[in-house]
Amino acid sequence: MHLQFKLAIDKIDSLNNPDLLPEEIDVYLSDAQEQFIVQRAYGNNQKRETLEETQKRVKDLQSLTKNAEIIPLASAPENKPNGVFVELPLDYRYAINEEVLAAYTDCNNTASTSRIKVLALTHDKYNDTIDNPFAKPNLNKVYRLPFGRFGSREHFELVSSTGVNITKYYLRYLKNPTKIDLAQRLTPVGLPGSAQGDLSDESYREVIRIAVRNAAGDLESPNVQENMQRLNEQD
Repeated sequence: MHLQFKLAIDKIDSLNNPDLLPEEIDVYLSDAQEQFIVQRAYGNNQKRETLEETQKRVKDLQSLTKNAEIIPLASAPENKPNGVFVELPLDYRYAINEEVLAAYTDCNNTASTSRIKVLALTHDKYNDTIDNPFAKPNLNKVYRLPFGRFGSREHFELVSSTGVNITKYYLRYLKNPTKIDLAQRLTPVGLPGSAQGDLSDESYREVIRIAVRNAAGDLESPNVQENMQRLNEQD
C-alpha cells in the first residue's frame, strides 16, 4: 500500500514534493480507510447506497462483518424496568442485525424459549412507546436503547416485556478495522505484533486512491487540479 501510494503521488505531482514519512503515509491511509467505511456503510457516496443495498456494497465491507453471542449482565438499579445491559465487543462499530434468546412461560403454563427480534429506539421514542399497549415490548419484540461505557466497553440496554427473561443477545455487527501501520506489517506473520488487513484487495485499492486524493489536496501542488479528475474515487 505504501509503494502504490508513493507511485501514485509521484505520477500526479511529478516528484515536485519531498517524500512523505512512513508515519505520515500511515495517517493518510488510515484516514482514507475510515472515509471508505463511512461512505460504504452509511450511504455517504455518489450512489447513496448503504451497507446491503447492492452486492457491491456487501462485498466492500463483508470482511468487517462479525457475529457475537453475548450473555446479558445481571439486572442493576440503573436499568429501566425489565431492562438489562449487554457489553459490546471491543471492536464493535455498527449493528447490522440483532436478536435475543428469551425464556418465558407460555399461555399453557409451559416453560418456553424463542428468538425475538430487537428494535433499536432512542430514549425519546422509548418514552413515547413504553406505556402504549400496542407498541411496548412483547413476545415478538425487544427494545434496545443506546448507553454509555463502563470502563473501555460500550453497552446497550435491552428492554423486554414483563415475564420475559433475556438469556442471550445475538449481534451481527460491523467491526472497526485494524489501523494501518507499516511498522507492524513488516513483522513476519505469526510473530508477536504481526497484523493482517481487514478489507479485500479491491477495497484497499480504493482506499489508496482516496488517500492519494487527500494527500494531493494537502500538498497543494500546481498539478493537483488538472489531475484530480483522474484520482477521483472509483465506485
